[in-house]
Parts: sequence; C-alpha cells; structure tokens
Amino acid sequence: MGWVQLNFDGASRGNPGPTGIGCCLHDEGWRELARVAKPIGFESNNKAEILALIEGLLLFQNRGICKLAIEGDLAIIINGLKKGSLSDWKLNALLSRALGLLKDFKKTTFNHIYREGNSRANELANAGVDGLFIS
Repeated sequence: MGWVQLNFDGASRGNPGPTGIGCCLHDEGWRELARVAKPIGFESNNKAEILALIEGLLLFQNRGICKLAIEGDLAIIINGLKKGSLSDWKLNALLSRALGLLKDFKKTTFNHIYREGNSRANELANAGVDGLFIS
C-alpha cells in the first residue's frame, strides 16, 4: 500500500547524439500521476538515463510520497543505484545527485526491466529527442 512507481528512460539518436529524457509516475492502480518529456541536447545515452531518473525524482518533491519503486531499462544505472557508484566516473556526480534525492523516501526499490516493460518512459524519451516538451 502507498507505493508509487517511477519509470525513466533516456534516448539518444547516435551515441552521443540528439538526446531526450522521459519519465512517468504511476500509482498502485497503474494510473499515470505525472509525466515528463524534454530534449536535453547532444549527450550520451547513459547520461540521458541518469538525467531522466533525476527529473523523475524531482517530480516527487512536495507530493508526500514515502514508498518509491524505481524501474529502468539500463542495468548500468540500476546497478549503480544499488552500489552507490558507476564504473563511468564522469557520471558519478549525477548519480550522487540522484542518491541525494532518494534520501527523502522511507522505502525505495530498484528494478531493471526490459525495454518492453518500459514503453511509456521510452515513448516520452523519444518525444524529447523529437524536440517535444511534455509535463
């Protein structure tokens, strides 16, 4: 009871290339509570993923949510959340920012899912690559 799910994704057409982020929040009944899509310029796909995660965590601010389930389709990022660091040192500052935002929650879980299970976040990320802003 009381869990909210965050799905996040980053899309890059080329690596690096034009990039967008997408994230969405769902309640236990899978009703979409919030969503974001936006372009972020010319970046790598890994950086886009972390920026999408941070954007999703920012959606939670001031909503009184205590239990958060996070799902993403890039295992590197999910494993980095679990370990507290990434093998790509250039992304660790962004990961630290995400981990700092997680301190506001009483319970969190991190799950790697396949792209098929992350279709809404992927759709939003690709909308961001196309230059769309959705909120």
